[in-house]
Amino acid sequence: NRQSSFWEVNCNCNDDHFFKTHFRMNRTSFETLCGFLKNLHKADTNWRNAIPLQKRVAIALFTLGSSGEYRVVFELFGVGISTVCTILWEFCEEVWQALSAQYIKKLPPTPQTLKDCVDGFDRLGFPQCLGAIDGCHIEVRPNPADATDYHNYKGWYSIVLLAVVDYRYRFLYVNIGAPGRCNDPQIYNASLMKRVMEENELLKGSKKEIGRVQMPVCII
Repeated sequence: NRQSSFWEVNCNCNDDHFFKTHFRMNRTSFETLCGFLKNLHKADTNWRNAIPLQKRVAIALFTLGSSGEYRVVFELFGVGISTVCTILWEFCEEVWQALSAQYIKKLPPTPQTLKDCVDGFDRLGFPQCLGAIDGCHIEVRPNPADATDYHNYKGWYSIVLLAVVDYRYRFLYVNIGAPGRCNDPQIYNASLMKRVMEENELLKGSKKEIGRVQMPVCII
């Protein structure tokens, strides 16, 4: 018998600051996101009522935003511990399917995208910049036969997320899945991003003279 008042009572009775603290977005953005993810809706059955769409999205956002363990999240929301895991995976998959085409810019960049990014970084004080790149290790449990490849310099097993964002922190490029043993330069050298930066005619032709030097478009 699982019971919880966190979502049904606390989140509905408290103010917007309480909501944003726990879910990392305001209520308006939350409802907008739910509107994009209608495929997460589940129908009621003869056995039980389905978890509502808004609650499913809330469970996923809370799990991602708090880094809370599943056993903490399932007690807060009054659902099964395996349900938290399932909802999180379904949420991430649906976010990618529904929003990636709209919110992740495509490579190679269009002239308008290039101008927007370069002008944005220029206003921040760094001219001729397309985006900022960095990597992040995500912990995994690899197959024992492949474990050596995934053992990173920090001493644990991971895959690497390498991403490029524009001046507003919007994703331009995402590369995920490289074994944790690989460093950022290795992943970049094998990526589509490097080929675009070196071979795209639009980028190659968008140089600007700065301090008597022809400065190409770059990433930092």
